Amino acid sequence: MKPLTFKILRLLSDREFHSGETLAEKLQVSRATIWQALRPLEQTGFALQRIRGRGYRLPAGIEWLDKNQVLNAMGETGARVTLDILDRVESTNSLLMTQAARGAPHRRCIAAEAQQQGRGRRGRQWCAELGGGIAFSLLWRFPQGASALSGLSLAAAVAVIRALREQGVHDARVKWPNDILHHHRKLAGILIELQGEALGPSAAVIGIGLNVKLSPRTRETIDQAVTDLHAIVGAPVGRNQLLGCLLTHLIDVLDVFERDGLTPLHDEWLAHHAYHGKPVRLMLPDGSSHEGEITGIAADGALMMRTLIGVRTFASGEISLRAME
Repeated sequence: MKPLTFKILRLLSDREFHSGETLAEKLQVSRATIWQALRPLEQTGFALQRIRGRGYRLPAGIEWLDKNQVLNAMGETGARVTLDILDRVESTNSLLMTQAARGAPHRRCIAAEAQQQGRGRRGRQWCAELGGGIAFSLLWRFPQGASALSGLSLAAAVAVIRALREQGVHDARVKWPNDILHHHRKLAGILIELQGEALGPSAAVIGIGLNVKLSPRTRETIDQAVTDLHAIVGAPVGRNQLLGCLLTHLIDVLDVFERDGLTPLHDEWLAHHAYHGKPVRLMLPDGSSHEGEITGIAADGALMMRTLIGVRTFASGEISLRAME
């Protein structure tokens, strides 16, 4: 979307009708320019009403992310983060990785209203819609080398689970290594990207995407079972308060992980693992598979599975996990 489109949508967020003439006057452009800026939204099925003689309207409105509201929701922890909220980016992770290489500060965070090329694990696309989710990335600089951070996605998952519990979602589960599920439907995902020296220091960009309220059209574009917070709690969820909650718990968990690794978080993660103690099939990228029972996770975050030839471990980022029929 163009910058002008975001300006128009912000004017429409009061859920009232605004004529093209009024919008054009406020933004000092022509009515034709207003129409051109909004036309792509109408073509994609975005929830935008257009009625001849009355103008344009967003019936559901949008709660836009607001830096001050997010920081206020974080309390004292807000002073520890450098937060930027952007209208649109290709990917918050990609942008922050570039900034990290150029010396961006520790605990810098970028959140975006819209991502054009949001990414999940193993190159998958992360689908989101304007106002329908949370997408942000946090830069954390570690004194350790990248080899010591293999359990980082599991630590981040603990933070997301804690934040969800605070929102009233007590039955969310983690799926090794980086998915958050609710009744086996994907609610959130985590993407970790690293840069730095093997022996340290290193930098990690922790990207988190969480579904707040997805439209039926967006659900149709996703090739797996998904859910969102609105459907789970049955009420609107404030995005600013939610982002503040997520960042607060993420910073708390990263403080622990930096100091003591995954060990202090091990039992909490395991207590929320969707497939612990269950028969599973692990599919490897080369198409081969292994069957067995999940017995736990190793100190480095690797998955431990009892197979016919004994307990084996599988490294993060190389396999996917599915329940056996």
